[in-house]
Amino acid sequence: MLKHENNGKCVFTSKIPKNDIRLIPSAHAEGKLLFPLDKQEEYLKKLEDNDQIVFRYVDPDGNYAEYPWNPNGSISNIAGICNHIGNVFGMMPHPERTFYRYQHPDWTKTGLNNNLGDGRAVFESVLDYVCKRF
Repeated sequence: MLKHENNGKCVFTSKIPKNDIRLIPSAHAEGKLLFPLDKQEEYLKKLEDNDQIVFRYVDPDGNYAEYPWNPNGSISNIAGICNHIGNVFGMMPHPERTFYRYQHPDWTKTGLNNNLGDGRAVFESVLDYVCKRF
């Protein structure tokens, strides 16, 4: 579960409301954000001050939580960041794994009310940006 925390700087999440919680699966829970231990607090503060933290791992209620909700132990529950301009984006979970609703692990419980998966908005956001910019 990921909570969108960016205030609108990241072009890859412009179609996702702030504080929206989305199910975006991890592939192997191996990749994670790391900083040198002696610079960790400095880097975190810089990311927060520049509105570069895009997603954080949360439990279903939106609370920051440890494993299994933060599957790789990423610092400060960070699952996605962008550069200071907002046009470069990196994240560990895989939005392409929930592009369509039937790709969600719980789709049989919740039904197929629509065909839009939680990851689709990432791709629609960047496509919208590219179409408007170029």
